[in-house]
Amino acid sequence: MQIKNCFLILLIACFATIATAQPRESVEGVHYQVLARQIPTETPEDVIETRELFWYGCPECFTLEPLMTDWRDGVRGDLKMIRTPAIWNDLMAMHARIYYTGIAIDAEDRIHRAAFRAIHEENNPLRTEVQIREFFLANGVDSETFNTAWNSDEVSSSVQQAQLRSSDYGVDKLPSVILNGRYIVTHNEKVFDHIEFNIAINLVVRRLRDERRSDF
Repeated sequence: MQIKNCFLILLIACFATIATAQPRESVEGVHYQVLARQIPTETPEDVIETRELFWYGCPECFTLEPLMTDWRDGVRGDLKMIRTPAIWNDLMAMHARIYYTGIAIDAEDRIHRAAFRAIHEENNPLRTEVQIREFFLANGVDSETFNTAWNSDEVSSSVQQAQLRSSDYGVDKLPSVILNGRYIVTHNEKVFDHIEFNIAINLVVRRLRDERRSDF
């Protein structure tokens, strides 16, 4: 575990450093794709929405999580990162409910990290409501608080919205990042690791900023 933590620390440092030095161009259809249609964003017009789509059962999403959280915490000004659980089956909808329940009880980051660890390190698949309730209790949430949030209209509505967004984006591979409802970055032959993923995201951000400047 200590070796793994050291690796993640080094990767996060490299992730942040490379984001400031990107000498090449990003090629449409290679490093990023254009969505079939533009999807409305939740951010103001002068803010670039960077939306991470994830699933707790996805191994690459698990290893990417510390890096995306670090990226989110470091963005300023005209950028905003939003997490959205991807949903295209019942298990993913169940896991999305975990995420939004974490938000409802004001423990988003703590539950988010713990859910990834439960599945990928503790061999707990979180496939049933019983397993999930026990997971929340093990993470310091009392049964009444869990039940109220888990069954709330707020959480149900958020899960429905996430399902609609997954359909609108046409995502079938994770992790993916949607930029301003127009572009999508996913791992492929050219975007083959987390560092290249970060570079591709930042180059699309640069393109969006350049487009904005050219409008004036």
